[in-house]
Amino acid sequence: MSKELTQRDVPYDLIRSTAFSGLVPKELVPYVKPALAEFRNEMAAELGMPDYDKIDKGELPSRRNGEVGGGMTKKMVAFAEAVLAWHYKNRYLITE
Repeated sequence: MSKELTQRDVPYDLIRSTAFSGLVPKELVPYVKPALAEFRNEMAAELGMPDYDKIDKGELPSRRNGEVGGGMTKKMVAFAEAVLAWHYKNRYLITE
């Protein structure tokens, strides 16, 4: 049985002040850089560069570095689309 969502089930104040504005809550700020570094290394490993964090990036062709950044961007956009769709769906269910 599916549960009907109510206004109190979804923290819209938090969502409006963080997700939709692009701001990171203060308590999460210290985790942003290490999380992105880990994500970058995982993306590089998927592209065949398992030791990316130890590679001299100046010796690496810009195309290879671009593949890592481009792959990260592609995944982050897909994630953002999923989050936006989830929030839109939940807002739509609440207003019906």
